[in-house]
Amino acid sequence: MRPRGHEGVSTMTMTDPGTEQLILTDDDVFGPVPTEDCASLPCVPLLSATTRTPVTRQNASRHVQVSPTVAVDERVETIWDQGVHEARELAHGQRMLALSWKGRHLPEADRDAIRCEDIAVATALRCTIDQAQRRIRDAHRAVDLLPHTHGLLGEGRFPAAWFTELLTRTSGLTDDEMAVVDVTVRFWDVGIAPEQFTRSLGSVIARILSRRELPPHLAPENRRRVDLEQGPVPGLAAIRIQGPSHEVVAYARRLDTAARAVQNAQRHALEDGSPIPWDPEGEVLETGMPLPLARIRYLLTTLTAPDTPRVHVPAERFRLGVTIPVMTLMGHDDAPGLLDGAIPIPADMARDLAAGQADWERILTDPAGGEFLPLPTDRYRPTQAMLEHLRDRRGTCGFPGCDRSATLATEADHVVEFDHDHPASGGSTSVGNLHLLCWQHHAMKTAGVIDPVRVEPHDSPTDRRGTLWDVGEGLRVFLEDDTDMATPDVVADLEHAWDELREARTKHRRARDGLPPERPPGTSPPSAPAPPPPF
Repeated sequence: MRPRGHEGVSTMTMTDPGTEQLILTDDDVFGPVPTEDCASLPCVPLLSATTRTPVTRQNASRHVQVSPTVAVDERVETIWDQGVHEARELAHGQRMLALSWKGRHLPEADRDAIRCEDIAVATALRCTIDQAQRRIRDAHRAVDLLPHTHGLLGEGRFPAAWFTELLTRTSGLTDDEMAVVDVTVRFWDVGIAPEQFTRSLGSVIARILSRRELPPHLAPENRRRVDLEQGPVPGLAAIRIQGPSHEVVAYARRLDTAARAVQNAQRHALEDGSPIPWDPEGEVLETGMPLPLARIRYLLTTLTAPDTPRVHVPAERFRLGVTIPVMTLMGHDDAPGLLDGAIPIPADMARDLAAGQADWERILTDPAGGEFLPLPTDRYRPTQAMLEHLRDRRGTCGFPGCDRSATLATEADHVVEFDHDHPASGGSTSVGNLHLLCWQHHAMKTAGVIDPVRVEPHDSPTDRRGTLWDVGEGLRVFLEDDTDMATPDVVADLEHAWDELREARTKHRRARDGLPPERPPGTSPPSAPAPPPPF
């Protein structure tokens, strides 16, 4: 069941062009790395890192116990060898992924071939395209920009954890600066303590950054962003605001000043009996206490609309959908609901949301596998119900590996193109021939770079409906439709209840007829098949 109401929700996601993440849009990802003036960066080691007592395979156990036993020696040496194997495997995997870089930083790079390569990597690693791009970029930086240190990694001498930290902390450096890091770190004693490695690496990066002007994309005014983040537990989310300190602090103070004014107004209203402001749930009236400042700040932030003068803000295409299993709705189960078909929320929260809505919409799923059953229609422009069905079927862009939200960043697209001149010849506007694609992949499909085909269960490699994508160069990727996760469990519970009811009725009839409760051994059950469950 899905309650109606709650007109839309804004999902604000942007990509930080700073040191934490350099993967942006296609042009940003594959554009040249900024090259500041690095003439003051000699390609010589900036800092040494040594120790009088380096940790080795032979003495590592003495760092665990002063007088280690033979068993401790053997265990520590085994773990050490495992670390060597881990380092070599990491280096091997990065060498393989670095082949997928394909010179994408060069202006003449083949963008279509690179996109197909990203899809192939995402499919093989079972990750999103964005994650595949990050993995490829990190592999390129490791193999091509840190060749000496990466060689130590491949020999098993440089710990994998250190190299991962090295890649992460140098993500904002230029190619020339990476060369300085490589020349510096390659001469460090690999037997130093991990704490010394972290401090030394931080010192090297600080020295490098102090010799250059801050690049524009790292300036605070160019890193303004607002993100929607999932909370640590189901049913909890957060909005994160980042920007220049003075702007964010000023906004926080304005918000706090307004919250304190509302709290004072609530306190005065309680004293003189006047209407209580900003008490949407009647909590102040019920408790006789003003709301906490944190709660008021939340209300001021979430219950006020952005002021956009002279700019028309279109209505949301989607309502805020909450999908609730019927058994959860009835209180017989605690299976979670799903917000916008993707975000799990606790059963109690789902029931509370449903209770506050006047209308519910029934969604039918296949009892065997939980697939969302198609809705009949015969139009060119998808209806609101069709769009929401497509959103239920996949909460993100319908292209394999793309995680752009279906609610905000997609367009309804015909799998088989609609024939405007001969509508009856194919390409119908039905949920079986529609999917939601982000603007980038919609454009790629229109250009013929990628081509989808809807696949029915009997032709599917997984026996479920889905889409088979031809992405060029002989690469085909099958993407299975999302399913309702609660349906199989609900059906199993109902079938179990039906079996128990049949068994109870059988025992009742045998007792009524004076027969023993159980059928005597060696007798056959009735030849007539049992009636199917009434659902």
